Amino acid sequence: GIDVLAVTDHDSCRGAIETRDEAARLGLPLTVVIASEVTTAQGDLIGLFLKSDPHPADVPALCDAIHAEGGLVLLPHPCKWHRLDEALLSRVDLVEIYNGRTGRADNTRAIELARSRSLPELVGPDAHMLDELGLARVEFDGEKPADEAGLKAALLRTPRRFVMRPGSIWNEWKSQGVKFLRRPSARDAYWLARGALRRILKPGEYVVG
Repeated sequence: GIDVLAVTDHDSCRGAIETRDEAARLGLPLTVVIASEVTTAQGDLIGLFLKSDPHPADVPALCDAIHAEGGLVLLPHPCKWHRLDEALLSRVDLVEIYNGRTGRADNTRAIELARSRSLPELVGPDAHMLDELGLARVEFDGEKPADEAGLKAALLRTPRRFVMRPGSIWNEWKSQGVKFLRRPSARDAYWLARGALRRILKPGEYVVG
C-alpha cells in the first residue's frame, strides 16, 4: 500500500538508488525518493531528492548545497540528539513531528517546534527493519504526482493525514544488535547488555509513540 518511499541511509544515497532500481526491475508501482540522512555536528539532517551523496560540512553549507541541487531539507526527530540554532532552522523545509523510535515527550516537542515556525509536518517510521515500515505513514489528498516537482509541491503544500502506531521498545536495541554482529566490539557488547537489562527492569523509560 505504499506509493512513495524515501530511503535515507546514513551519509549515502546508495540504498535509495538500489531500491529504486530494484523496484523498476520488479515492475512495482513504487516511487523511490533518492535521499540520505546526513551526520552533522548538530544532529542528523535528511536531504530529499538528492542528485549526489551529500558531503558532511557545517550545517548551513550542507543545507545550502542540498537546496542548490533542487533538494529539500527535512529535520528528523528534532528534539532527540540535536543542537538547534537559527542558522539551521531557517534552512529547514520540513519537520518530522513523529518518529517511530522516539519517545512521546520528544515527539510532542517536535510538534510545538514545527508549528511555532509554521513548517510543513511529516511523520516517519525511522525503519531499520522491514516490519517497522508500518509505524508511520503520511496520506496525501488527490492522485500521486507524476513527477519530482509534483512530489515536492505535495510535501510542502498538500493537505495530509498521519497514521502512526507505537513501536517496540526493542526496535532500536535490535538494530544496534545487527550492527554489533557486523562489527563486534567489547564496548558495543557492554551497551547492548546494559540496554537489554534496562529495558527489562525499566521498560517505561523506552516508551515510544
